[in-house]
Amino acid sequence: MVKSLFFPPRNLRDELLDLDEAPYEEVRDSLQDVATVNRYLSGYRVLLHHVEPFLKSHITDRPFRVLDAATGSADQPVALVKLARRLGVPIHITAIDINGKMLKLAREEIASFPEIQLVQCDILCLPFREAGFDLAINSLSLHHFSWEKAVAILQAIYKAGRLGVVVNDLHRSRIAHAVIFLLTRIFTRNRLTRYDAPVSVMNAFTPKEFRELAEEAGMEPYEIHRHFPYRIALVGLKNQS
Repeated sequence: MVKSLFFPPRNLRDELLDLDEAPYEEVRDSLQDVATVNRYLSGYRVLLHHVEPFLKSHITDRPFRVLDAATGSADQPVALVKLARRLGVPIHITAIDINGKMLKLAREEIASFPEIQLVQCDILCLPFREAGFDLAINSLSLHHFSWEKAVAILQAIYKAGRLGVVVNDLHRSRIAHAVIFLLTRIFTRNRLTRYDAPVSVMNAFTPKEFRELAEEAGMEPYEIHRHFPYRIALVGLKNQS
């Protein structure tokens, strides 16, 4: 009873950005809102926290190869390149998305980051060889998909990463929903952000569901980490012995 009160059943709904019907300028403004939320509510910090150990263990001269699946505006790989630069680790990120409008926005975002290459393709039909990257990452997009597609995405990116995967996403909660609803009413007038942000929270998975997804996807071993505020990281590792 208490669980259902704070963590209601998932009820997947389309987000307006996913429908790809809004004008380009409105989409760009909404994605800037998303970047602001990521900056102040751990959207970048969770990813960087879990990728940093992989970067620090990279001791060869060749770039550390990363696949960023469903990159959106590419703000997450930009944050990752900044971290790699601070650590002095060479990096190359292949950032993919199926949405051409998103990639147009991403090209603006990565203008000063030659370490990032954009590729338009389907996350469920990756045109790369198995284990072609050192690490695969997926940030704040898994909640957009049905359970079955989420499992298929995890399987696909797990195959792509030689060392494993890092998935960074939201934690479904009524409290998180209420907070983001209020914040979007206070800090933005963008109708896409005001609708999509609360819907994203209620579309998200819980830690228990992330465990079930990882197990269905065949990840072994894996770790589930909870982060403030209402963030989840799934780290799928591969045995290198």
